[in-house]
Amino acid sequence: MDCAAELRSITANADEIASKARAARVEIILPGEKKLQALGAALSSFSPQQLKEALVGRAGQAYELLVQRGGLVKQNHENRLEIAKLSMALARMPSHDRDMVAAMVRSGSFEGTLQLAFTSEAVVRDTARYLRRCGMGCKASGRSLAADKAPNAEVRMELSNRKVWVSESVRAQLEENLKGIHALTAGIQLKNAERQIKQFSEQEEDEFVTLQRKYLDLLKQQDELLKEFNEEESASFRQG
Repeated sequence: MDCAAELRSITANADEIASKARAARVEIILPGEKKLQALGAALSSFSPQQLKEALVGRAGQAYELLVQRGGLVKQNHENRLEIAKLSMALARMPSHDRDMVAAMVRSGSFEGTLQLAFTSEAVVRDTARYLRRCGMGCKASGRSLAADKAPNAEVRMELSNRKVWVSESVRAQLEENLKGIHALTAGIQLKNAERQIKQFSEQEEDEFVTLQRKYLDLLKQQDELLKEFNEEESASFRQG
């Protein structure tokens, strides 16, 4: 793991998230924040030269601390959108409930049950979903959050420079959809290149139009497969 590069990346990203949070008047709650602070304090006992040598040598206590901190930082970086959603869900809670959940999130682990008597069941459900995506196993039960070690029912996918969360069945459909889109993209690009150097016959023009229509149909299919996630994002940031 290139810890130095990871930390530079997350520092830039943290500044961006903090700026957006201030604009929305939302406090960003980072999972494992307490552990990150403890690791930072431990690393502060090493000189810059010792840290540099640890990164080069990839061994020793300082290196192990850097690896642990880099792992947590990378995880939060990858989950930054879900952390933003989680923070916005917490912002919709009364202060008593919000403080309990925030303390748990900052600890980085979830055990037992939290009774959120003053929070709506919808917000509790949203909070449980975002916590699971951030690696903190829990489930919603009415107005309570309970620790739950069951595997996450959702999976994360990289899609056009975007991270989405979907069920296993939807992921399989999206993968097939993407294969079709990639294949059609190659065919459309080839036809476009041919049209630059020759006049298409009526049959060739019809084939080109058919390819374009199939491509648009696959894009519409993708939008439909992502409808639930897209609506979730829209609602999260609209409410936030």
